[in-house]
Amino acid sequence: MNTKKVANWISGAVSFFGGAFLFGVSMNMFLSPPRAPEGTVDVVMGGVTGIATVINFLYDKLPIGVLIILLNIPLLLMNIKVSGFKSMIKTVAGIIATSVAIDLTPFLPAALVDEPLLRAILGGVTMGAGAGLLLTRGFTTGGSDLSAVLLKKRFRRLSTGRLILIIDAFVVIGSAIVMGKFEGVIYSSVSIFAYSAAIDAILGGSEKAKMAIVISSKHEEIAEAVNERLERGVTYLHGSGWYTKENKEVLMCVVKRNEEYILKQLVENVDRDAFMILTDATEVLGMGFKEIESRPEDSGDKDGAKEKRRLKREARDVKKAAKRAARKEKKSRKKNKK
Repeated sequence: MNTKKVANWISGAVSFFGGAFLFGVSMNMFLSPPRAPEGTVDVVMGGVTGIATVINFLYDKLPIGVLIILLNIPLLLMNIKVSGFKSMIKTVAGIIATSVAIDLTPFLPAALVDEPLLRAILGGVTMGAGAGLLLTRGFTTGGSDLSAVLLKKRFRRLSTGRLILIIDAFVVIGSAIVMGKFEGVIYSSVSIFAYSAAIDAILGGSEKAKMAIVISSKHEEIAEAVNERLERGVTYLHGSGWYTKENKEVLMCVVKRNEEYILKQLVENVDRDAFMILTDATEVLGMGFKEIESRPEDSGDKDGAKEKRRLKREARDVKKAAKRAARKEKKSRKKNKK
């Protein structure tokens, strides 16, 4: 095993265990500290973690980590049925690691008991940092992400991000009703925002993605692996080497920041001699990314808005003319029959 592999393995282990530990810190020190005095407001996160927190509030003997695993099992089984077990391995590992970390760290002291807003911010940032570390190595923590993937097949017009937001909103509002602490909605919203901001800071921004250029003699195998594992499209660019004068197929694809590590692994596993370029894509519009929204009225383009209205009027006029012509033809046919 060479030095590079050892360093990569150590880095991966630190990200995995460090990210899981930060989940434990977030839950047991800030969001739902078991050592806090009675009456302390619990800050409920969205998704499965939030549901587990509410159940723990109602039935104190059930550990949050165990509940998270149990609640994720049906979601995992449904996703495995759709995507296959191989694509869920790192999700299973992420769920187990974070859940075990939460249940093994209740010894941590409760922090800022009298400052629920600060607890919400620090809890969200800490959990987001943990999730971000896990995502840099391709691990996910299940919950809302798994639910959103399943719902996306039914509600195709809604983006995955919006579906996650809707799920989290239902969980937060439901928790406030069940726990009878409506001020918790504000703290939960702040915590979820801090969580998202921390993930974006680690991964390099919510709207940013990575564009990859791959040159390899095994381009077909790499393209198939990317399409099968990441479900991303791959474009062939026809290139030619200046020195060798050989024609080469160049692969181009765009992936999300949390998929970057998986892409690198896929390419390395297929062809260690591949040449790969990764660059930031500031904004990506289209299938699998941000929806394309072209609204001239919103951007102040009055000419574009007028042109759009004119085309609509013309389309209506054409339809009306076609209907009139059809009616006239029908009448003339009746007259000819008589």
